[in-house]
Amino acid sequence: MARAWINDRWLTSAQITLGDGSKTRVEPSPQMKRSLAQNMTHPERAKVPEEFRTVEFGKGARWTVYWNADGKRKKRNFSEYRLAEEFKASVEDDIRSGRYINPDNLERTFKQIADSWSSGLTGTVKGATEGRYLRELRIWVLPRWGRVPLGRITSTSIQAWVAQLVKGTAPRNGKIGEPRPLAPKSIRSIVKVVFKGCLDYAVKAGWMQSNPVNDVKIPKQTVSVPRVYLTPEEIHAIASEMNVPDRSMVYLLAYTGVRIGEAVALRCGDVDFDAATISITRTQSVDAEGHAIETTPKNGRSRTVPFPTKLKPMLMALTERQGDDDYLFRAPRGGRHIVNNWRSRIWRHALQAAGLDGVRGLSIHSLRHSYASIAIRNGCDVKTLQNVMGHASAAETLDTYADLWPNRASEIAGAINDDVLL
Repeated sequence: MARAWINDRWLTSAQITLGDGSKTRVEPSPQMKRSLAQNMTHPERAKVPEEFRTVEFGKGARWTVYWNADGKRKKRNFSEYRLAEEFKASVEDDIRSGRYINPDNLERTFKQIADSWSSGLTGTVKGATEGRYLRELRIWVLPRWGRVPLGRITSTSIQAWVAQLVKGTAPRNGKIGEPRPLAPKSIRSIVKVVFKGCLDYAVKAGWMQSNPVNDVKIPKQTVSVPRVYLTPEEIHAIASEMNVPDRSMVYLLAYTGVRIGEAVALRCGDVDFDAATISITRTQSVDAEGHAIETTPKNGRSRTVPFPTKLKPMLMALTERQGDDDYLFRAPRGGRHIVNNWRSRIWRHALQAAGLDGVRGLSIHSLRHSYASIAIRNGCDVKTLQNVMGHASAAETLDTYADLWPNRASEIAGAINDDVLL
């Protein structure tokens, strides 16, 4: 059974000798306690005989709560008896209900739990994701919460921090640029993923009873960047501003829907000219330090993508006199392209030359969206498009491209009308 008790650090029982010569212990009288209560700021003035005073009399907090938990005896000091009583009742209730948290753990700083959480990221998320989490932790989270004890992190204080992130006044540790307001998407990642992940770890470790982030509200995205669907003419205009190999990559992205990271990781042996398909088994990503690496495609699944036969001569030219393990798209000096380099040195220049650099939301990923648009316009069903594009589920495909499927509600009503019997 849970047990806690309160000890008076200043008063003790005294041994006195009775008239018959026997000895007994006597507790401090109510008058002594009342006198001490009236002189707490100057306890030496209290009318308490010396024999009833402990060696700690007048030093530090008067009351100590003791309790047994985790196989050990623990204690906490209080200056007021009322606070000691409240804490004692709370500890006993938490132990009985299984909610007990060692108060010492609540004094641990946030950085202690953040270090444990971040050290366990490797291998659980992709390197690029790990790198982003670590940057957000270093730049935004630790400057505000690093030295704060876990027990002092509340939903109210977190909500105030969110307001600072929105206004651009939150503490930060960035070495480049000035403090700035953050977009809702960035705030969600910092607060609801990184910060919450650290505190979830603390809850699982038994350092906290619950996660205060759960009750925090994050601003909603109000202005979204429009999804751009390019016409075949616009795709051709961009590709025409590139050399033949880079032009071939634009056409492949636009007419197969593969991602840019998947395209630059393709080998010549991934192309099956007889079946007119490409095997997507890897993608280019970055590790936690930002170095380019190759890993499994998004969602961890390989897939086979068909390509239009019009692309066949172009792809055959790329594989001519190349081995199966050679890259399909090669950098000017050989070897693989690096996505960021291709974007900045080739893609952006082509957009400028084609007069499309002012189109808001236009990116390399727009080529993938354009493929989906063309496929849906030509009658592709949801499940087929999901498999070709490598989405995790058909629901993701529907959510992403819901605006492209025609609204056939009136056709459904007409079809049902034929079966209505009145």
